[in-house]
Amino acid sequence: MHTLNNKKLYFAREMINESYKYDSVTVAHYLVASANERRLSINMTKLQKLLYIAYGTYLAVTGSRLTNEHPQAWPYGPVFPTTRQKLLKKDLYSIRSTDERLKEINEDAEMRSLANIVLTSFGNRSASTLSEWSHQSGSPWDRTVNQKGFNWGDQIPDEYIQEYFNTIIVRKDATTAAK
Repeated sequence: MHTLNNKKLYFAREMINESYKYDSVTVAHYLVASANERRLSINMTKLQKLLYIAYGTYLAVTGSRLTNEHPQAWPYGPVFPTTRQKLLKKDLYSIRSTDERLKEINEDAEMRSLANIVLTSFGNRSASTLSEWSHQSGSPWDRTVNQKGFNWGDQIPDEYIQEYFNTIIVRKDATTAAK
């Protein structure tokens, strides 16, 4: 059984495109600006989980990474360390969609749709609820922290993330969309 899992993991790695769409800090700014426009509460822990959900959703749907940065397993769930470090001391409520750094991403219909899905589905949840959700048994975070030789800060494999988000995303197929 162990050999089969390794083969499946290798195959999954081959299926994931290593290119990425945006840097993680830009996507984080965009999610914060979008949350602020909706008057949703936001803090660093919640932002990290929303960024992770956007990353996982995008990976499952497109087979490509959303950001240049991979999420890591930290005690409170998945974290994008560079994004955390760059935004930790920033007043998140001051981030607006009119920020010049968001010009390109604001014009991206795919990103608007992704942010809408993430914030509509998870934006009203608290940081602690999202952390608990990310810790569920069998989640990518859970699978990572339970690996032999695990250390805090280990990268959560994209294969785990893609596989997991493929199980939770509701997709509309041609017959569903026609109804």
